Amino acid sequence: MMRTLTVVTCAVGILAGAMAAAQELGATRVYEAQLVEQRPAIDGRLDDVCWQTALPTGGFVRIMRGPEEVQQTLFQVAYDDASLFIAVTCLEPNPSGIRAEVRADDLSAVMGDDAVEMFLHPRLDEPAYYQLAANSLGTRYDGRAFDPTWNADWQAAGSVGEDAWYLECAISFASLGAFGAPGATWGLNVNRDRQAGGDTEWSGWSDTQGGFHVPERFGRLVFGGTATGVNRSLIIECARYAARSIALEDRLTGDLAKWRTGMELLEPDKRTAAAPVIGRAEAAPGALRTLSEAGEPLDLRGWTRVVAQLEAAAEEMGEVAWQIKFAELLADD
Repeated sequence: MMRTLTVVTCAVGILAGAMAAAQELGATRVYEAQLVEQRPAIDGRLDDVCWQTALPTGGFVRIMRGPEEVQQTLFQVAYDDASLFIAVTCLEPNPSGIRAEVRADDLSAVMGDDAVEMFLHPRLDEPAYYQLAANSLGTRYDGRAFDPTWNADWQAAGSVGEDAWYLECAISFASLGAFGAPGATWGLNVNRDRQAGGDTEWSGWSDTQGGFHVPERFGRLVFGGTATGVNRSLIIECARYAARSIALEDRLTGDLAKWRTGMELLEPDKRTAAAPVIGRAEAAPGALRTLSEAGEPLDLRGWTRVVAQLEAAAEEMGEVAWQIKFAELLADD
């Protein structure tokens, strides 16, 4: 019994800490990089020891154009005393359609291929940030913000598999003018230019809302210690979604209460039109319970689905609540 109580107490403590961190970070995405002793071979294969322990993150969203449901991308980050290592897995159902035409480095045209763009902002209190991009051939482009004359000391290699293509990079800290150390925090974003679907699809890890060069909307790269097996950044992100779900459920509860007390003020045709909206609003809070009962892990993708369903229901229900409020104002007159 004492052991069970201790485990529960620890779990509550972790969640409380994560919730506090999530509140402080707001909508900011977080990734914790692990410190490694053995650097990976930059060959685009992602079979190195560090990639077996570095935890992947995904949840990419549409940035500028393309379908709302984008092809997903995963990345991992590690570092040693000299370099930052980034491995990217671009899930791709149409590998034969991957565009890889640019073979000369330092050409921005590489971003017209299927490519990955990485943004690093080492000093958050200074404006300078860096862009590094590469296609599946490992052809590279780099620049300081929009200045293409800046060059980094870095390597990139790519490979194409049956259902994804891969990119592996090593970036010298010295060329960035900053070094990673446990506890340091940088700005980070990873974006994908996808051409294999026919139309250009732009997606990103942190939602920069309309363009890639938006450093104030980058996520955060936290330099951690050696691998612990605990994805602390994922705990923080899930806590953020949990907090959002609580707020949305409260909003739905309030609007549903308004519906029950004021629906008679609406005209019959409006009550009829609102019926399916009410049904979705009443069902939405059960999304989390359904996910849990299905035995699926409460990972970031699961939380994203739950919160998206709650947000859609809350937006619809908000319209109905507004109609009732307007009807109340007319009734008072």
